[in-house]
Order: sequence, then structure tokens, then C-alpha cells
Amino acid sequence: EVVARKGLRGTTIQDISDAASVSPGLLYRYWRNRDELAADVYRKQLADLLGRLQQLAPSDANAAQRLRAIVAAFLRFADEEPVLLRFLLLSQHDLARGLPDEESVRTFVLTLVKQGMAEGVVRQMDPDLAAQLLIGIVLQPAVGAIYGHLVPPVSKHFDEVFATLERALFAPSGGPAES
Repeated sequence: EVVARKGLRGTTIQDISDAASVSPGLLYRYWRNRDELAADVYRKQLADLLGRLQQLAPSDANAAQRLRAIVAAFLRFADEEPVLLRFLLLSQHDLARGLPDEESVRTFVLTLVKQGMAEGVVRQMDPDLAAQLLIGIVLQPAVGAIYGHLVPPVSKHFDEVFATLERALFAPSGGPAES
């Protein structure tokens, strides 16, 4: 919560210890500094979020069904955990470095996009571009709610968000994916 409110650079070990009602010495017993503590929290929370989303992408469902479930779950997450989402977003540039690529949101989304292209659900285009478009379409409403530009809950906008995603990325219905 402190990092989400003040940003990583504006947060001290004292701030964290005050918020947790523990002594700074206790924190230093487990972490060398604020950045190490924040990186551990970031990695754990990101892994939890990715795990949740991966569970909703069963291999027996088609790409459209997997994407639909994941988008709905992410928008619910944005509503239920706005402080955690803000922490993940604000901290990603400082704390995501050094994470294995397979533990990234980008890799997860890129895999889904490639599966969708192979199934003919997602139209053929540069997969990296498609992944970035998907992330932007889904993430931006949550960011808008965080900054007060969109009235929460963002999950109420699911139908429009998913329809926009379909228009941007899905192959024309009734035929194979086109270039």
C-alpha cells in the first residue's frame, strides 16, 4: 500500500515498517534494503496474478473462450485489488528486471495470441504487436480507474472491452484468419 501510494523511490523502510507495525530492524533481518523487499513482494504478487489467469485458460477451450475468461478475470482483479494493481503497475519498471521471461505478462499474452492465430481465432499479424494491443486494450480501462478517469468498477465495461478486443484482433467470423 505504501509503495502504491508513494511510489518505490518515495518509500523508505521506515514507511514500510510503520505501515506493517513492525520495527525496521525486523525488516532488515530478512531483506537488505527497501528494493529487495519490494522486489520480493512484486515477484510474489505477479506470480499469483499470472497463476490465477493461467488457471482460467484451460487448454480444452478455444482461444476466444480463454481470452474471454482471462479478460473478465483481470477486470475483476482490477476492481477487487486496486492497490495491488497500482503497486504492480508503478513498480514494474524498477522491479521486473531480472525476472525470467516465462514469468512475464507479455510472454503469457504472447503465447495466447499465438495459440489464437494457430486456431484461426486471432487474425494473422505480428504476434508481438497483437500481444501489445491486447494488453493495452485490457489494461487501459483499469489504469483509467486508478487515476480517476473512469468510474469503477471496470468489470462493468467487460462487454465493450472484449468487443473492442475482438474488432482489433479477431479474424473475420466464418472464415480462416486473414493477413
